[in-house]
Amino acid sequence: MKSTLVQIYRNSDLYTLYYDQEDGEFYKIPFRKKSSFINTYLVVVGLIVIETLVSSVYGNYHSLLLNISLVVIGIAIAYYMVKQLYKSYYMIEDIRPMYLDNSFFESCASEGIKQSRKEIPVLIISLLLSIVSFGTFLFANNSKLLILGSMSTACFLSFYNMKPLKRRSIIKKLQIRK
Repeated sequence: MKSTLVQIYRNSDLYTLYYDQEDGEFYKIPFRKKSSFINTYLVVVGLIVIETLVSSVYGNYHSLLLNISLVVIGIAIAYYMVKQLYKSYYMIEDIRPMYLDNSFFESCASEGIKQSRKEIPVLIISLLLSIVSFGTFLFANNSKLLILGSMSTACFLSFYNMKPLKRRSIIKKLQIRK
């Protein structure tokens, strides 16, 4: 998917409306029918199992260098998982341009603003939680904090990809133009 696409409005589990900043077009990208929530739950269960296995070995060999390496690996895994979840969730091959009349655009714009109001606090809280978790992990040597930091990072990256701040500014610019 192009990086110039900004999510404008998400319609339940049907589709997401994107705006391309380069060509000024709206695009509709449908969701896949299969649910990716099962994969998410499996990842969480897998992380808990890995944490249990790692904590028994980790207790004997912890050092600051190892902790920093584990934080970097945790962030990399979170990034990879979010990227895979994003690819499995959207039907990129079915992307198509869409014309919006003024009334439909206004309803999508107002809902998009409401959605971004909900996403911004989650973005900030998940970022703060990941920073605190990773920072505390570096000094407390508790592997549960590493898992919490990785999961918070995944949450942050998921909401960061939605670009809620950019969405608000683009919607306001488009509303002025129309």
